[in-house]
Amino acid sequence: MGADGIGDYAETLIRIKARKLARTAASPEVDWEDFAQDMRLDLWRRLSKFDPSKAPLNAFITRVVEHKVASIIEARTAACRDYRRCPRSLNEPSKSRPEKGPPVEFGRLLAREVIHRRIGIPSNSPEDLHDLAHDIAAVISNLPQEQRDVCLRLMRGNLTEVAQETGIPRGTLYESFEMLRRRFEKEHLKEYL
Repeated sequence: MGADGIGDYAETLIRIKARKLARTAASPEVDWEDFAQDMRLDLWRRLSKFDPSKAPLNAFITRVVEHKVASIIEARTAACRDYRRCPRSLNEPSKSRPEKGPPVEFGRLLAREVIHRRIGIPSNSPEDLHDLAHDIAAVISNLPQEQRDVCLRLMRGNLTEVAQETGIPRGTLYESFEMLRRRFEKEHLKEYL
């Protein structure tokens, strides 16, 4: 048995796979030992499922480690967190410097639309935002006074905070909120609730 109690074959295989993974699929901040630890833990958890009548121990170990490598690669290259999609951090100093000044963060040099696109936030033009504000104001102005008050308060806080401010029970506020939701949905403004 090796240092971690899983055998010399397993330790050697894990070390080889982890180093290869760190060279080919990792971002610079990940060390091969982190991958090796993940593989050891996965193997340790699955050892109780080993059945010697189905396959030799080394074949079982190889299969478990290779499956873990595949799942690490799959997780790291998933669209939502693929380290290759964002080659630079927005907080990283820019390579181009302003005239005789300190380095500026890369994100400060990008337009708001570019930043929003990189981090997945929909970006609206100033005209779209103006139209949206106008549409929301029109809906709010057509509400009865009580609903208007609740709506304006909900723009600043959540149901619990509004209930504490006004003394209105949360259940009653929730009913008002649902009426507001239907009103905004009717005006095609559901996503801004």
